[in-house]
Amino acid sequence: MVATFKTSLALLIVIAASSTGKTDADIISNLQHESRNLAATYTTTSQYAAAMLASVNVQRAAQGLRPLCINTKLMAASKRHSDDMAAKNYMSHTGSDGSTMSQRITATGYKWNRIAENVAAGQRNVAAVMTSWMNSPGHRANILGDYTMFGTAYAYSSTSTYKHYWTQNFGKSSTESCNYEDIEYVEPPSLNGTESTDNSSVVLPNEPPTDGNDSTDNPTAVLPNDPPTDSNVDL
Repeated sequence: MVATFKTSLALLIVIAASSTGKTDADIISNLQHESRNLAATYTTTSQYAAAMLASVNVQRAAQGLRPLCINTKLMAASKRHSDDMAAKNYMSHTGSDGSTMSQRITATGYKWNRIAENVAAGQRNVAAVMTSWMNSPGHRANILGDYTMFGTAYAYSSTSTYKHYWTQNFGKSSTESCNYEDIEYVEPPSLNGTESTDNSSVVLPNEPPTDGNDSTDNPTAVLPNDPPTDSNVDL
């Protein structure tokens, strides 16, 4: 389902399920050993991530919520997915290799209790993509959710449909820790030197949490008591 807003942004709601036939172990093993050459893709994480994190934490503070911190494993999972979407010219929570959000995060070694993901494409900067996500109930719920750690990535490909590809990963863990690095505040369009003239953009929420809430507008979240099978996913 595509819903059109006055700003010409589209909220894409689709049904997705993994049908590759690969086991979780197979896909995770492939992710851990695969090396992708993204010569046509410009990706930046550390140079803009602080701006994204700050924007997320402003929204959380407005609701009286604790701030999130950067976790490098969640950053790595986000980068892999944004890179892949830009390089393969698609937008989905399912990777081009059939991987799911939980498999990509687990492949980094992140020991999670709860995780979620936001994905978007076409928005040219942090402010634009955050506006899109905050105007979508499912994405907003992820941003304001019961998480403690955060990872994000942006990828650019001049030959792709949407040019700009964004991922946010949220996590809560009893064993993982924050990574307090200095991150330079720079917006992606000024870094790649190329402004997209395509005004189209989309945002894609995750599968609903399996906590008994029947709302189809819920974000994707995988809870520890319900192993992620991705067999009943409402995006």
